[in-house]
Amino acid sequence: MFQKLTSGGAVDSPRENERIKKFRIVLIKPSKYDDEGYVIRFWKGVLPSNTLNVLHGLTEDVSERRVLGDLDMEVVTFDETAENIPVRKVIRWSQRRDRKLLVCLVGVQTNQFPRALDLARRFRAAGIDVIMGGFHTSGTINMLGEQEPDIQELVRESITIVSGEVEENWAEILADALNGRLKPIYSFAQDLQNLVDIGNAPLPLVSHKTMRHFARPGFGTADTSRGCPFACSFCTIINVQGRKMRERSPESIAEMLRWNYRENGISFYFFTDDNFARKKLWRETFQEMIKLQKEGIKVAFMMQVDLARKPKDFVPLAAEAGCTQVFIGMESVNPENLKAEGKGQNHVEEYQNIIKEWHDAGVVVHTGYIIGLPFDTKEQVPQDIRYLTDVIQADQASFFMLTPLPGSHDHREMKKRGEWMDPDFNKRDSFHATIKHPHMTAEEWTEAYEEAWTSFYSKENMIRILSRWNHNAKVYWNLMMVFFWYKNAALIEKEHPMIAGFFRLKERLSRRPGFPIDPLLVHLWKRSKEVFQLFISWAKFLKEMEEVWLQTRKKSEKEERW
Repeated sequence: MFQKLTSGGAVDSPRENERIKKFRIVLIKPSKYDDEGYVIRFWKGVLPSNTLNVLHGLTEDVSERRVLGDLDMEVVTFDETAENIPVRKVIRWSQRRDRKLLVCLVGVQTNQFPRALDLARRFRAAGIDVIMGGFHTSGTINMLGEQEPDIQELVRESITIVSGEVEENWAEILADALNGRLKPIYSFAQDLQNLVDIGNAPLPLVSHKTMRHFARPGFGTADTSRGCPFACSFCTIINVQGRKMRERSPESIAEMLRWNYRENGISFYFFTDDNFARKKLWRETFQEMIKLQKEGIKVAFMMQVDLARKPKDFVPLAAEAGCTQVFIGMESVNPENLKAEGKGQNHVEEYQNIIKEWHDAGVVVHTGYIIGLPFDTKEQVPQDIRYLTDVIQADQASFFMLTPLPGSHDHREMKKRGEWMDPDFNKRDSFHATIKHPHMTAEEWTEAYEEAWTSFYSKENMIRILSRWNHNAKVYWNLMMVFFWYKNAALIEKEHPMIAGFFRLKERLSRRPGFPIDPLLVHLWKRSKEVFQLFISWAKFLKEMEEVWLQTRKKSEKEERW
């Protein structure tokens, strides 16, 4: 059966339920709840889900190869950060006797687990088969085992769990769902030395329906490789995707970019690889992308890289291939913090030169920075952020609070020692204090985190950054748009930019169990006041950004003469 399913052939034996004519697979990327219990959703999203695209591509591949026989298969995708999940409508889809419905909650992170579980329960109550997978289930099973309470809770409620990557097994799972024999747990990530070969796996597929809900329909995500060779103790990637680099072929990557550019108008990508610089075929990948540039397919991209030294041609080739921004996990400017977290590849004394190298190539540097590492104090954090802005001179920063996520070494060791961790998974988003810090109270830690955002995205620092780039109009305006997005998200709408979109929506009935549902008029009154205050904040913000522009714009020749 397995060989037949994964080799492209049809199932030998007839389906157990021959009356089924249509198999609809609903792929849902769940959101999370805010502190008031409302589902976080925006009028327009910003960062599409790569996991959603990967599962979409895998499912369409099963359909096109007719693996399940002569059956009409349909894939429907939802990204809850930008789309409402029509639960009742989805349930109605299952009520036709000649149709089979499967709901898949995909890419579920720890902070999304409570919301995903609530959605799963509603679908299970209607008798619909539900599968849940992602870093939470994969990391938990890999590091702690299948007996963890949250895993067993899913088993008790007949929600099928998937741990690990499914490129080689997705057809098998879909066949089991079609024939009513889903297993409680599918675990494919136990052996981190022998993970899925993604070299010629089906490529991620964009959903036009879902992308309509995003601010930039031409913004795509893709993973060209998986894994990371380093051993950072807070990281879950290495315990789910392994430390051995696996990658898609450069030719298939180029074909995906070409196809999406022509058919879907996607001209900018965020490559979600945890460490693009450690790909064995990075040079070949860049060369294929340079060929695309010469074909007139002007695709730009952002990628994640480390701070370790690279071959001399890495940076210039990346820029020539279309790289406009790099995300670097700097994490801290304190060497003691880096040592404590196993971040030995980071050397603070090299930060400035490495960033200058990217700047010289015309590439913007976006740093990831963790607040709450072991040697942080409420006095030291502001000093470190000033060092980041004044000396290191990063162009953009995303701040996170140290959070022990299931699947990380830190989490497993804290659990062994019996240390307190906030039991509410919804708060494990790296934006809440969920452990006891050795030098700061929860309030001091949160204040230091919020002040980091305020300091980095202050008017003065935005002026410094944009002044460095006013000779390059394209970079200048890209950064200006990023500042609008980031400062609005972090300091006005009070959401982390990496999960935020534009204009927060709060649906009265989409509230976490245990929170009261306000009467309609009460809800409307509260939201009216919130939106009114939001508009006032936006007006002040626009005035501030106008001042930033006036002080940083490139002056005309006439103005220069004056």
